[in-house]
Amino acid sequence: MVKTATFFLLMLVLTAASARAQSGCTDPRATNFNPTATVNDGSCQYAGTSTALVTKAALASAVPESSGLQFTGQALWTFNDSGNAPVLFRVDSASGNVLQQVRITNFPNVDWEDIAADAQYLYVGDFGNNNGNRRDLRVLRVLKSAIGMAASDSVTAEEIAFSYPDQTTYPVSTNNHNFDCEAFFYFNDSLHLFTKNWADHQTKYYTIPAQPGACIAHLKGTFNVNGLITAADINPAGSAAGLLGYNSSNGATFLWLLSDFQGGRFLQGNKRRIELPNALVIGQAEGLSFIDRYRVFISNERLTTFFTVPQRLYALNTSRWLAPAVPTGTRSRRGRVSGFIIAPNPAGPSVRLERADGPPGNLALTLRDLQGRTILKTRMAAAEKTVEINTSQVAAGMYLLTIDAEAGTFSRKIEIP
Repeated sequence: MVKTATFFLLMLVLTAASARAQSGCTDPRATNFNPTATVNDGSCQYAGTSTALVTKAALASAVPESSGLQFTGQALWTFNDSGNAPVLFRVDSASGNVLQQVRITNFPNVDWEDIAADAQYLYVGDFGNNNGNRRDLRVLRVLKSAIGMAASDSVTAEEIAFSYPDQTTYPVSTNNHNFDCEAFFYFNDSLHLFTKNWADHQTKYYTIPAQPGACIAHLKGTFNVNGLITAADINPAGSAAGLLGYNSSNGATFLWLLSDFQGGRFLQGNKRRIELPNALVIGQAEGLSFIDRYRVFISNERLTTFFTVPQRLYALNTSRWLAPAVPTGTRSRRGRVSGFIIAPNPAGPSVRLERADGPPGNLALTLRDLQGRTILKTRMAAAEKTVEINTSQVAAGMYLLTIDAEAGTFSRKIEIP
């Protein structure tokens, strides 16, 4: 009898815990936001989003093929692509000028593609593998304290050699395999690699130790990025990561933002794609580095087609997508949400948005269906206290009203009968 009672008590506790920890999309910015969810299950979906880039500087002529980018210790490092000298360039982020050149004397630049860092070391990813036939994939580890102050310096590197556990053939077939890599970062004593899949336009996520020696990479997962990944980085807080890439058929350039993940499970949290300007405008984007929690730098290789897109350094603030969204707060019967009153709901021919004690400033208002399609957009000026949103021509159904303010993003589901 005691065992039976104990069993039912345990089941009751587990059921109550499960009810409290309801999983779903917890991001109010998502089109499928679930306000009752307390555990993010990685299911968040987002409306299409595009942004411009701010040009910080033209990069010096010494780095026409900036293929990797890393901001560490208040220094910005880059280098040129395959076949160039094995030289790291420290550049001024304000002017783009080269401040220092550091040659690695004991390894060539076979195909350097990305650069990462921890507190002690720089890591250079010599793992570019366009033809799929390389057997000398490696990361070069450079001790930061070995780099002097001279304008031209030289250092030696340690080798972290690796192979892929799922590669069994080594064909020479450009753009028809999934074992190229141009992106990685350092996190929690490991290096995290994201492949550039020519064949299926996905990315495979591997980890390797950040220690010299030879190893077999650990395959952690696959993510359909719909493009070719050229760079990756994680912010200093370890709370968000970025995957930079482009589409080789049309030049579309994008940045995947990964957030709200636990530990190193980067592909199990939120995944949001931001469309950047086309490669015909910004060149082939190859370098990505967080410089603080939300701001990133992006660099490009010089692109020459019918005209030339020079090598540049760009800046982007991702806080509008990565900063914690303002919680929706407690709703009253009148539909009050975080300082706003939205009524009526269910809607009539229109929905009224009233700024009670909500944040000041201009507001962008967007009504989307639950598939993320934009139904209508309007604005609320800083001086306005109320605005009417005409819903008379909107089909019956459930919709998400998103309010974008300087203070954050607010969302509320709206029913149109």
